[in-house]
Amino acid sequence: MHSLLRRQINRFFGDASRLPDELKKLIEAIDVTYHQADIDRAMTERSLDIASQEMLAQNQLLAEELKSRQSAESQLMYLTNYDELTGLVNRNLLHDRLKHALANAQRHQHQLVIVTLGLDHFKVINDSLGPSVGNELLRIIADRLSACVRGGDTVARLGGDEFALVLTEQNETYPHDDNRSKEQGSITFYPHLIEILQRILAAVSRPMVLAQQELEVTCSVGVSQYPQDGNDPDTLLMNANAALSSAKQLGRNIYQFYTSDLSTRLNEKLTMQSRLRLALEREEFVLHYQPQVDLRTGHIVGLEALVRWNQPDIGMVSPGHFIGLAEETGLIIPIGAWVIRTACAQCKAWHDQGIGKFRIAVNLSVRQFGQADLLHFVSEVLTQTGLDPQYLEIELTESLVMTDVERSIDILRGLKALGVQLSIDDFGTGYSSLSYLKRFPIDVLKIDQSFVRDIEKSDDAAIVKAIISMAHSLGMHVIAEGVETEAQCKFLRHNQCDEIQGFLFSRGLPKEEVEHLLRKKKQLPHRLLYFSNHARTVLLVDDDVNILSAFKYLLRNDNYHILTAVSGQVGIELLAQHQVDVIVSDQNMSGMSGVEFVHFVKNKYPESVRIMLSGSADLSSVINAVNEGAIYQFMTKPWDDVQLKHHISEAFMHKELADENRRLYLEIQSKQFSIVKDRRQSNGSLP
Repeated sequence: MHSLLRRQINRFFGDASRLPDELKKLIEAIDVTYHQADIDRAMTERSLDIASQEMLAQNQLLAEELKSRQSAESQLMYLTNYDELTGLVNRNLLHDRLKHALANAQRHQHQLVIVTLGLDHFKVINDSLGPSVGNELLRIIADRLSACVRGGDTVARLGGDEFALVLTEQNETYPHDDNRSKEQGSITFYPHLIEILQRILAAVSRPMVLAQQELEVTCSVGVSQYPQDGNDPDTLLMNANAALSSAKQLGRNIYQFYTSDLSTRLNEKLTMQSRLRLALEREEFVLHYQPQVDLRTGHIVGLEALVRWNQPDIGMVSPGHFIGLAEETGLIIPIGAWVIRTACAQCKAWHDQGIGKFRIAVNLSVRQFGQADLLHFVSEVLTQTGLDPQYLEIELTESLVMTDVERSIDILRGLKALGVQLSIDDFGTGYSSLSYLKRFPIDVLKIDQSFVRDIEKSDDAAIVKAIISMAHSLGMHVIAEGVETEAQCKFLRHNQCDEIQGFLFSRGLPKEEVEHLLRKKKQLPHRLLYFSNHARTVLLVDDDVNILSAFKYLLRNDNYHILTAVSGQVGIELLAQHQVDVIVSDQNMSGMSGVEFVHFVKNKYPESVRIMLSGSADLSSVINAVNEGAIYQFMTKPWDDVQLKHHISEAFMHKELADENRRLYLEIQSKQFSIVKDRRQSNGSLP
């Protein structure tokens, strides 16, 4: 019996055994109920215990989840406001801090300076040494920038290799008549600001050792100031970035202050970029073609394709105004592809019309050269247009092929395997490394026009001679670009340059005009060619017109083409216009003396034969000129007519013999050139 029931019976009835039998069944039923209640209570308690444990476990999970969520929110808050790599303020928090700094500067009339900074050539380091080294470099730069500013200033990383600094000028009020400020053009700055900027440049450029290499990284800096350059965060940052772009364009490793014309240029650039994106779709690009002429035959042997932009609003735009922007934005790739396709198709069309067989030269940009499918693209263009590969010449710059020499060699060999011609453009302005140049399968060197333009200067003349000699020894042809005068052409011809290109023969022409020029078979004048058929020409130089008349009368029956000049300067002008074989000059002339004149002629027209006449008792300068080879023959005044005529006749024979020797030399050199070129091609252009 259940203990509780027994106690109740004992309480009311005494001994349970005395209960009547008829109550036993009731007692048993009650007993069962009590036992069942115990079982139910035990089960309930067990359930409550289990539920309690489960609730505790769930509460623990909720607590851990809450903690994790709080940590995530904290991390998210950090990442929202700070750069994960460097720990600096990021663009988001920078904007907020700049807003508060501006409010404070406005309230207290303080100056505020915003500096944006970009590392120079960071991509080269990142690509060559790897991202981990690049990241470590960014952390070092972040620490150095933080050390350059005060506690109240802000250093932020904007992304990539760009940083920004907000310099609060708490001790300076912005200028009215304050003598502490200085004016630099339209830029107002405080004396210590320049010191801070110089300190930043110096701190960034301090050498560091990364990946077991000593690196020295420079930076470019742009500066905008409140209140003169803007009064809100976006404007000030935009203007500082405009100044930063200017610093990079001016050569890097410098700082630039924002000025109003920078904003104008930036807006023009953005407008130009927008128009440039639509130019291809609207077919606004056209090609002009500039002839390349052989100095032996005078014939056009090539055309360089020059892209022009026919912009509806502003007319024809030269490449110098949009090629750089196209490179920067990547638009040069579709533009360059269009140029190659159009030029090859046009060249093939001219060949099919029977106008002539000549090559077409196209320039390859840095981005195009870096494309993985370059060889496939060029092959595809040749196949689609039907142009024989030997008539396509691809022009590359020195700096382009020298960036990654081994890769460049592989690409150049691939292009040569297609059968195209290769040339190095603007040679002499880049690396000019002979050790690498001899490994490249190059067919043509183009002498940069800067050397041709100043070819009268001794240094440039020596450089041009060296380039021609070197190129020929390596089995390469030479083209001089930017040839504008006959004097330049004659110098190049005398020094065995193969071809010229420039305004002397023709500027770049539209398709219709160059086609007309090709059909006319326009050539260089015979007097400018290597060996031209021209009348024997003598130049007489004397400031006495009576003596010139006597000269002409003396030579009237000798079948010479006679030119006369009353001064050395006039003689120089005639030499630029005519091919002169023999020069007879007086020594004593006003202005330029005879010795000065023949020295100039010797340097500029060394193939001419020079005779000097003089009645002066002081012959020391004349003797020196004879010893230096500036004078072939010297005669005193008054002269003997028969003797003078004999010396002139002898000078013509000397000139013609020298011309014949030069002709034979060039023939030998041409054969040697062919042998060297064949050897380079068979050896894959390796030494």
